[in-house]
Amino acid sequence: MEHSKIAIVTIGQAPRKDMAEDIQHLRQDGLHVHEFGVLDSLSSSEIAALSPSQEDTDVLVTLLTNGQQVRLSKAKLMPYIQQCLHDLHGFTWILLMCTGDFANKLSFKNLLLPDRMMTNLVKGLHTELAIGLIGPEPDQQITVAEKWQKAHFDVNFSASSPYHFNAHDLLAKAQQLEYEGADLLILDCMGYSTSMKNMIKHQLNIPVIVPREAVFTILKAIC
Repeated sequence: MEHSKIAIVTIGQAPRKDMAEDIQHLRQDGLHVHEFGVLDSLSSSEIAALSPSQEDTDVLVTLLTNGQQVRLSKAKLMPYIQQCLHDLHGFTWILLMCTGDFANKLSFKNLLLPDRMMTNLVKGLHTELAIGLIGPEPDQQITVAEKWQKAHFDVNFSASSPYHFNAHDLLAKAQQLEYEGADLLILDCMGYSTSMKNMIKHQLNIPVIVPREAVFTILKAIC
């Protein structure tokens, strides 16, 4: 779509240095991309107040501009996400850079949700795949697994953070999931990069999908 204005929204702070190369490639391909962060206008104490409590069952993980990984309560963060998206209603597309389950919680017409895009992409490949999932934090197991189980997939979960990246740890977790019967591995966070995938894929016998790579490819196809 000629002259599309695209808002890329991280649930952390913008710009995301770890995504800079990928976003630059979008711009080089002619896309009019602007970056925003849900936490951009918040102070350190306000961000700290969004940390999960013991009662929080849905935890999100993201990055600040200083490189710090932060854990956030999805319930506490939702009003800030909604306000940020409302402020960007004039953009042709708004891409929320998070693979968390926001279906039926955010209802903007021009909103692209990686979770919805990924589950439908994998359904298009095959409906009976056993999926190995790797996310940033162990306490995300229930919510990440539930998201894919709602899409009727058999899943196993492990954790290895892209923000404290350790290639040996990621490979070990991936190989264990393959050993346990996974037909497909998904690095289920927008923080994982194509280069991280490339470090492990040749040592596995199953395909590996990185949501950032897949979502950006779709974004280029529709703009």
